[in-house]
Amino acid sequence: MKKIAIITKNTTFNKYYGGLEIHTKLLIDRLAEDGFEIHVFSPIRELKNEYISDGDKKYFFVNCHYKTGPLSYFYRNSWYQKLIKFFDAKNEENKYDLIISVSSAGYPILENKEKYSFKILTICHGSAFSEFKSIINESGLNFSLIKNFPYFLYNYFFKQKKFILNSDFVVAVSNYVKDSVISETGLDETKMLVIHNGAKIEEYTKEFTEHGVLKVLFAGRVEKSKGIMILLSSVRDLDVELIIAGNGSLLEAAKHRCKELRIEHKVKFLGKLDIKQLNDEYKKADILVAPSLRLEGFPMSIVEGMAYYLPIIASKIGGNSDAVFEGRNGFLIEPNDARELNERIKFFNTYPEKIKQFGVNSRNLAEQKFNLDIMIDEYTQKINELMKGSK
Repeated sequence: MKKIAIITKNTTFNKYYGGLEIHTKLLIDRLAEDGFEIHVFSPIRELKNEYISDGDKKYFFVNCHYKTGPLSYFYRNSWYQKLIKFFDAKNEENKYDLIISVSSAGYPILENKEKYSFKILTICHGSAFSEFKSIINESGLNFSLIKNFPYFLYNYFFKQKKFILNSDFVVAVSNYVKDSVISETGLDETKMLVIHNGAKIEEYTKEFTEHGVLKVLFAGRVEKSKGIMILLSSVRDLDVELIIAGNGSLLEAAKHRCKELRIEHKVKFLGKLDIKQLNDEYKKADILVAPSLRLEGFPMSIVEGMAYYLPIIASKIGGNSDAVFEGRNGFLIEPNDARELNERIKFFNTYPEKIKQFGVNSRNLAEQKFNLDIMIDEYTQKINELMKGSK
């Protein structure tokens, strides 16, 4: 049995996780189903167990302090130092056939690539400069940004180039990410391709109705970076039911903002949902909104919503334009624009027949382009190519 090690910063076992972790979990599960033995390496963070076994999937949680700055090399309890020591022992025991680094998590291994015989595939969900621009979009030029500017310079000019150029192949989750990474690192375009995130396509046919209050779903972390406050302001004068599925640091502030806007009667906070619960909300919703301020690589919530026949209203930012086509299955709005978001939500209230038209288009796109089976087939093909070329 071929063995693959996946190195990631966070997992769905952790308390706080999002689309990146869900995407990684889907990949882990399907690769295991396809006959690979999967070993996952991640920082332990708040978890109590350093090891979790699930059949041919083994999770190793490294007891470390997750420091990633330029001085982490010298800090003996850092992710950099602890991962190398722990991973080398496991590699000696298992002789991995391939390593997958989720974003920069595998940087310690990539920087020491010359001592290993396996190939390394890196999956990029964003880029250094995109992250920097996202912080500015969210918080503006403040003291925290200035304080962390040296880390951005280190990441942009050194770390990102090192782990990207040391990878044997790089997968980007959207065309936006691909173009950004090539521009920022000078990577040869032939060493990179786009594999879009894919959703599980359930055998499901939505029953559309043009009657009743418009159900608007937001599925994500309740954070400023996800545009939650803009969303609340946008529905102030609309006859809608807004469903917030997710937790986050702004949960209580968002509830307080609802009271200020006097919209408590039209907003429901569901908290963090498991996959089945979230799928049920996708089924009940009329449209999905994703007004993020972050330059998202390719949000899982968008393709998940599309798989359940939902029209999408998303920020014109990051990789969203790969999945949301203006006037076909949704709308792209300027980030941080509550007025435009209000108008696009109002469109579906005014023309409820468009919910079905846009929703069917979403489902067709999900089946044809953003399907988990397609995603896994593309990854498996590239993984097998890399394994054949291993030393």
